[in-house]
Amino acid sequence: MLKTSLCALAVSTCLIIPAQAEAPKTAVPATGPLGDWTLSDGRLTVKAVNCQGNRICANVIRLQEPNNGDGTPKLDLKNKNPALRSRHLIGMPVIEGMEPTGTNTWKGQIYSSDDGDYYRGYATVNGDHLDVKGCWFIICRDLNFTRDK
Repeated sequence: MLKTSLCALAVSTCLIIPAQAEAPKTAVPATGPLGDWTLSDGRLTVKAVNCQGNRICANVIRLQEPNNGDGTPKLDLKNKNPALRSRHLIGMPVIEGMEPTGTNTWKGQIYSSDDGDYYRGYATVNGDHLDVKGCWFIICRDLNFTRDK
């Protein structure tokens, strides 16, 4: 079954317009999937970047609780590949090569460190909101992200 912390995907970019020497910098609203996105409950933030041409990849850049009780960093302990079980959750890829399917929509695979499995993933960007759906057969879970400003 899909877990709520099924880590996901896309992010939008905030571009900064170069300013005149006397004028302050002004942010241009981002509309695409690139940038930093925080899950609605605040547990994690991912950074989405272009990869493999026009595809999207994302890595975990922040966890609300990055360490175990003993102070050691959380690791990808449930990964199906034993060689990857020692990698830190921060920096871990959760989206690899999600491809565009239309205007502000993408599909691909999402990795979940909760169980070490990959799921079909679908993402839609609407302004500063990113909706990600992770699916296993016909069972799907929605994850909602907000663009970091």
